[in-house]
Amino acid sequence: MPDSYWALLHGVVFLAALLQTATGFGFAMISVPILLIVLNSSAAIQVGMILSLVIALLLMPSLFRHVDKRLLRLFVIGSCIGIPVGIFLYLVINLGVLKLLAGLVVMVSVLTTIGNVGGRGQSGPATFSLTSDLGVGVIAGIMNASLAIPGVLPLIRMVQMSATREVIRATILALFVFSYPVAIALQAALAGLTLSTLKMTATLIPVTLIGIVAGRILVSRIPQKTFIRIILVLLVSSTLGLFIDAGWTLLGTQS
Repeated sequence: MPDSYWALLHGVVFLAALLQTATGFGFAMISVPILLIVLNSSAAIQVGMILSLVIALLLMPSLFRHVDKRLLRLFVIGSCIGIPVGIFLYLVINLGVLKLLAGLVVMVSVLTTIGNVGGRGQSGPATFSLTSDLGVGVIAGIMNASLAIPGVLPLIRMVQMSATREVIRATILALFVFSYPVAIALQAALAGLTLSTLKMTATLIPVTLIGIVAGRILVSRIPQKTFIRIILVLLVSSTLGLFIDAGWTLLGTQS
């Protein structure tokens, strides 16, 4: 691989690790497009998931006290229900169509959130809804098993509930600790997990650790309102990314 690619790859992984550490979300969205330059699609996704899991595991000890355990429990139970559905959909529906449907679901949720949040970036007590929160978990499980993106809907739900940045980061990362091992196992079973993919992951761990340190410094300086704005920008970006990815996938299947 050319040295310029290595430099770009390490720079992007650093930024992605910083972003996920600071917000709880976004590592794969930032890193996978660059990983695709040097790896095939399955390997790029697997590297992104493994490194995202590493970040979640390393941050959990310091963030665990902030986890909204009741909400996490509902997300995990819902995910357990949704994962078999997601596997079924992955096997019977065109991947481009799946990405398009996921993009539509996320777009509607993001637009609703932007319309409702307004100036409510401040912390406040969460309002629980058993049906809504369990349903979000089910959709998260479906998206995890079919597309390896478990955190988008739970993140939107927590922003809608005006959860604090500490609770959002901790709960989403705790969900990743549950979700990504399942997604990685499914990827390995359906697409294979090679030694070269694991070696690539290992070479990127040092720069990931540096990104974690930088992210922990950054997050302490971000006001709550700014944090929510960053989350909304990331969610809009992930929606656009899903639509673009769906378009490329559908064009690829037709050619």
